[in-house]
Amino acid sequence: MKFITLLVFTLTINAYFCQNRKQVRIIDSASYVSQIDSLKSLFGYNKKIPRNHELSILLALSYYPELDSSRIIFKESKISTTLNARPTTLSLLFRKKTNRKYIVRINSVKKDSLVTLNEVPFNAKIGLFGHEFNHFIDYRKRNLIGVTKRLLAYTNKKSKERFEKKIDSLTIKRGLGWQLYDWSFYVLHKSDAKLEYKKFKRMIYLEPKEISAIIKKKKKAKRTKQGS
Repeated sequence: MKFITLLVFTLTINAYFCQNRKQVRIIDSASYVSQIDSLKSLFGYNKKIPRNHELSILLALSYYPELDSSRIIFKESKISTTLNARPTTLSLLFRKKTNRKYIVRINSVKKDSLVTLNEVPFNAKIGLFGHEFNHFIDYRKRNLIGVTKRLLAYTNKKSKERFEKKIDSLTIKRGLGWQLYDWSFYVLHKSDAKLEYKKFKRMIYLEPKEISAIIKKKKKAKRTKQGS
C-alpha cells in the first residue's frame, strides 16, 4: 500500500510540476508538508539540504528536472546577500558541464542592509530558490571559459542587470512567476532592508509590477493561441 501511495504521488507531482507550467499564485506549505519524504525521494537525490528550508527547496527543484541528478550542497555562510550560488572550482575544471557540483550559500547573519532567508514567506522563498536554480541551468550550457565570462560580467553593473533580469524572466517562464513576484514584493515593500539595498534590487532585478506584467502577457498570449 505504501508503494502504491508513493507511485500515485510520484505520477501526480511529476505531471503537475514537470509538465504543467501554469502560474500558481500560492504554493502552500501545508499542502505538502505531509509529503516531504516523497518529495525527497523524487527531487532530493544528490542534494545536501538544510532541514529548516527543505520543503521550499524541494518544491523549487521540482520545476527543474534537469537538475535531478546534479550534486547541490546548501550551506549557511556569512555572505553579503541573502543567497548566492556557484559551481565549485574543481567541478568546473574536471567535470562535464552536465555533471558539475554546485554550492548554494545561505546568509546566516542578520544585518540591517540584508534580508535573511528565515524571515522570507514560504511562497517567496520558492521564487528565490527558483531564480538561483536558473543560474545552474545557464551554467550547464557553458564550458569553463563561458562560465568564467559569465562570472566576470558581474563586475559590470549593466551586464549584471541584463543577465539577472534575463534569469528572472526564465524563472517566470518555468512557472514560478508569482513566487518570484512575492520575493521581490517582500524585499521592496515588507522587509526592513535599507533604502540603498532596495535601490540596488530595483536596478538589477525585475520589480513586482514588471513580473506581474510578464505573467499577464504570457497568459493573454496563451489564451489567444488557444482561441485561434
